[in-house]
Amino acid sequence: MLFITRAEVEKLLNPQELLTALEEGFKALSAGQLNVPPRNQVAAPKGLLVSMPAYMPNKLMSVKLVSVFHDNHKQNIPDHQAVITLFDSETGSPIAFMDGEYITALRTAAGAILSIKMLARKNSKTVAIIGAGVLGQTHLKMIETLSGIKQVWIASRDISKAQAVSSCASNAATADSVQQAVSNADIVCLCTSSLEPVIKTEWLKEGVHITSVGYRPPGGELPRDLIEKSHVFVESKVAFSPPPVGSAELQGLDSNFGTELGEVLLNQKPGRTNEQEITIYKSMGHAMEDLVGANLVYQKALGQNLGKNIVL
Repeated sequence: MLFITRAEVEKLLNPQELLTALEEGFKALSAGQLNVPPRNQVAAPKGLLVSMPAYMPNKLMSVKLVSVFHDNHKQNIPDHQAVITLFDSETGSPIAFMDGEYITALRTAAGAILSIKMLARKNSKTVAIIGAGVLGQTHLKMIETLSGIKQVWIASRDISKAQAVSSCASNAATADSVQQAVSNADIVCLCTSSLEPVIKTEWLKEGVHITSVGYRPPGGELPRDLIEKSHVFVESKVAFSPPPVGSAELQGLDSNFGTELGEVLLNQKPGRTNEQEITIYKSMGHAMEDLVGANLVYQKALGQNLGKNIVL
């Protein structure tokens, strides 16, 4: 097996290449080419361990194990920790083992940025990022792949964290409040683990595009009234299933209420239909995203002779 460390993953995972790989993956997902069983979880007193296996033609099979322990920050440990194993799709042999924490964070942000490229108004210039944790950081990193963005506002309950994130980009600044950040934003990226909505519908501009990657059943960061009045897009229709498979915020809505990104990419369904509608991309995180990210890292590791071969 090829053992690939966190530092090597960060070096190998290129944002633009990841966007291209995700676009291919979303198309294959909506075309029914993947085998991705519903994710399952084991609950411990303070958190969850989630299993996410996936098969995609012409790729190595993957299994991600991710733990979600929301109180870890009290011990200065990441809330989300993950590892990914790749298997040969012809023989089932284990091929690679790698850090999955960075892949999870960057692929989550990349999915949001892909939705922005597809669904946001073409003249969008201002972005608000709500949340200054790992996902807020990777969203800011991925925003660099967008053209035409003049200003990024960062808002967080901890203003020192917002200041730290905003210092990472010359076009980023710290907002005094969430309302200030979103009120003039063309694009709003929600990156929190909040049990309750972090924005209000009346704060938003007409025609805004919103991305939401937070997962905190039984609640969530999106207001229900905003969801019901918006054009909603998802990775997969399984987002409308009960947690842990689906989103708590989408419960009670028919799966036809949402459109898969892959359906838009395949020209099967429309994306944004006018300049006035609010579009929402609600991400649950999908095993396909881990699979294409890990396969990309593995192939680049072989090409650059990185990683360490180990014998089990």
